[in-house]
Amino acid sequence: MSDSRLGSDSHRTEPGPRISTEFTYREIDAAVLENQALRVMVLTGKGGDIVEFRDKRTDVDVLWRTPHTWTAPGDRYIPAIDSSWNEHYPGGWQVNLPIAGGGMEIDGGSYGLHGESALLPWEATVVRDDGEAVTLRLRVDLIRYPFSVERELTLRAGESKLHIDESVTNRGEVPLEYVWQQHITLGEPLLSPASRLDLPEATGVNPAYGDGFPNARLEDDVTYDWPHAPGKDGGTVDLREIPPRSAGVHDQSFAVDMADGWYALTNPDLNLGFALRFPLDPFECLWYWQPFGGYHESPWFNRNYNVGLEPTTRSPAEQRASETAENGKSVMNVIEPGETVDASFTAVTYGDLERVTDVSPNGNVDGE
Repeated sequence: MSDSRLGSDSHRTEPGPRISTEFTYREIDAAVLENQALRVMVLTGKGGDIVEFRDKRTDVDVLWRTPHTWTAPGDRYIPAIDSSWNEHYPGGWQVNLPIAGGGMEIDGGSYGLHGESALLPWEATVVRDDGEAVTLRLRVDLIRYPFSVERELTLRAGESKLHIDESVTNRGEVPLEYVWQQHITLGEPLLSPASRLDLPEATGVNPAYGDGFPNARLEDDVTYDWPHAPGKDGGTVDLREIPPRSAGVHDQSFAVDMADGWYALTNPDLNLGFALRFPLDPFECLWYWQPFGGYHESPWFNRNYNVGLEPTTRSPAEQRASETAENGKSVMNVIEPGETVDASFTAVTYGDLERVTDVSPNGNVDGE
């Protein structure tokens, strides 16, 4: 990865975490937060995407980068066709609003894949920069929806944790349906057949695939006790295990009714893991995207080997609140006029574990 400093005198020389908004990445404005344990790069000029989450102890970036040639979206560009989001997708970590998943018709307009928040430039302000912590505040007003979104990223001294506080406010005069998603993708070298995925107790759901998953290994349209998913071959697939790239498979699963809000991907061969702590209210569903060398459609053509572990407010996102899931609940949340919803997350890297049994509210990882 290449980046370029636009200035040379903005960094403090004293000990402690550091922050700068004077970077570019592929000609997109970017910011960097770092301390002794982590280096985090954020595309302030495109969605507030996190495109680097580097564990300095192992010098491994845990995030995945897309194999195709993606381009930066034009200024305040919001496409309504499904393919456009992927054409501007670098991998890493996006915030998706006001929808996630397939497109949606709205009054007076429409959305393609994953909405608009990841396709807009965000205002970036350094609100803390001292020896104890650095904080970057990101803010954007959506265009087709009257939502204001704010995100604060904080890196503290002596921690291998990124603390994130987010809020969404409805500036409109009518109640509005929405889906809010943390679109996090992890890749090699953290991801390998040596890796293990741990979640709390949960119910697994595989959606009805239709014709979209010709390389699926999982049975579709089923519910099960996580992680033991019914396989297409009649057997059982342990979703804690990671297939090799050569498996050439592609699946989508959801974890619902989770006992707690966290997940962890651990690679003992690297002595490295990544964990995320997230609130089940409102992020009650974890989307698990599994393109292990078998995602045949454009722009992937079986080139990607990654996992998407994506806390999301509901699933499936394509349906409207007027429709209901089998349990009678609407599948999209609603923000009332003037209402603000907020959530906090902690992303952490760790070592010396083979499996994870808990990620505490402050991001401490336990296991064995």
